[in-house]
Amino acid sequence: MIAVSNKVNLHPPQEQMQKFVAGELSTGLSVAVSAHIEYCAACQQASAKLEQALSADWDAAATAIAESEFNSILDHIAAQPQSVAAATVDAVPRAIVVNNKSVSLPRVLAKIAAAGLEWQHLRGGISQALVKLDDHTRCEFIYMKPGSKAPAHTHSGNEVMIVLDGSFCDELGEYQAADFVMRDPSYRHQPRTVEGCLCFSVLDSPLLFTEGMRRLLNPLNRLLFLHR
Repeated sequence: MIAVSNKVNLHPPQEQMQKFVAGELSTGLSVAVSAHIEYCAACQQASAKLEQALSADWDAAATAIAESEFNSILDHIAAQPQSVAAATVDAVPRAIVVNNKSVSLPRVLAKIAAAGLEWQHLRGGISQALVKLDDHTRCEFIYMKPGSKAPAHTHSGNEVMIVLDGSFCDELGEYQAADFVMRDPSYRHQPRTVEGCLCFSVLDSPLLFTEGMRRLLNPLNRLLFLHR
């Protein structure tokens, strides 16, 4: 059962939420936003308000919630007592087992995982399971064992990661369950975890490794990005 929280730290930006409600995001990115919304009380309310604006008059929907009002919704919900669980969450088991631990997934990701995940075990305690959702993004579940770290890298495009269980950190901060983490070419970082972490990642361009022999893989990564 997924607990809905008003203590989530990182959310999709307003423009992205508007595109999600309007159905203008890629399937992969839409799945990530939907998964975050299931966790996040603030974004549930914000998306509901945007949906109301869309059903009334989409021409005015883009300005129906000013950025300051959108942020105030998030701040107001975050100030409320911690929620317990979503009333709308069904009772169907929606967990996967990763490293002998059962992890509950948001409905949209549970549906994807139900088709079966093929885990590839990489060096350094990192595992990944690719899922094909559209022709524009590379989507995958990523598991980092306790004490592991990913290779240092930057980005040739944009990456979204939603934390599903555990936590990880990088040079820019620490990220907990339900956080919606966004990275672009201006960031260079090396994610690492103490307790272990399960994430869902959406990339629109390949990673660019910045250290060691992995840099030699960058041209191959570009060629194979959407064909693995």
